[in-house]
Amino acid sequence: MNIQLLHVYGFYFSNIIGNVILADPLLPPKKCPLDCISCPLGVTKRFEREVEQRVDVNSIISELQEIVEVFKQIFLNIDAIYMWGFGDPLVLSNLDSVVKAVSQFVNDRGLKTKILLHASSVNIGRLVKHREILDYVDDVIVPYMWYGEDKVSLGWNLEHNFNLFLEMMKSVNMLNKNKITVELHVFRIGDLIYPDQHHLAETIAHLRNTKIENIVIKRVDRPSEGHVLKPAPEGYVNRVKEELINSGFRVSVDVFTPIKRRIAWRNTITALYNYIVRIPLKYSEIKEMYGDLGVEALNNLIAKNLAVRRAWSGNIYFKGLVAR
Repeated sequence: MNIQLLHVYGFYFSNIIGNVILADPLLPPKKCPLDCISCPLGVTKRFEREVEQRVDVNSIISELQEIVEVFKQIFLNIDAIYMWGFGDPLVLSNLDSVVKAVSQFVNDRGLKTKILLHASSVNIGRLVKHREILDYVDDVIVPYMWYGEDKVSLGWNLEHNFNLFLEMMKSVNMLNKNKITVELHVFRIGDLIYPDQHHLAETIAHLRNTKIENIVIKRVDRPSEGHVLKPAPEGYVNRVKEELINSGFRVSVDVFTPIKRRIAWRNTITALYNYIVRIPLKYSEIKEMYGDLGVEALNNLIAKNLAVRRAWSGNIYFKGLVAR
């Protein structure tokens, strides 16, 4: 069973931004310079900082056009396009042409849609070299889970200098103040909560030095490879938020919520597969987002060994598998 891998693969409602469309310029296999423990894609097998890869920009724009029309039919606005998928988009040597095309698409159609770009920590310095990327995006989201001496076990690559990364963050922030947002991951491993109070104090000191003001707290809420991570208590997340606010940062807590309006997809099995091959979903989320057709599509994907069940933190999640 061959299912087409799409660039535009999903959607969700963010309590911070609104209705978000997910776009992946990379496609499989995963390409990233890090191996973040919280990544839903699983283990990084190709540690890449730059990749010469042809990106079909026309396909991305065509898929965006299709989803804009679908959203119009149910009277929903698209508040943001978030560019993230199989790795770090900044590994692409021609990412500037991709974000330029997406920006032009948004402007030509008069959409009030922000463009958000995911960026791994060690590649953030590429934005100094390719400053034009910052002209086309509204926010650069940088995941952060580099806590104390546990950095390596949490996915940091020792080939990269952590202090240099902090300096690059500072440099990029100086280029375009307030376009960098740190996404602080909060989670639990066994009895240990990250970041603990010592980690948090260290992180606050590091981020103050970068002059970055915007922080989004991301409570890990779905399984990654190996299932070691568990969600941190919500009360602890609120404590982290309060401490960051007291330290002078602008802080929000990101909460993933399925879009409540039912969307009629041209091909439900393709739409669902493209979502869960990147981000695991619970049965209730699939039912809510894709309806009875989504449940049928899920059963077909499992039967064809293109999706698996994963028990995690008291729930069953479904993760798509990349066909070999």
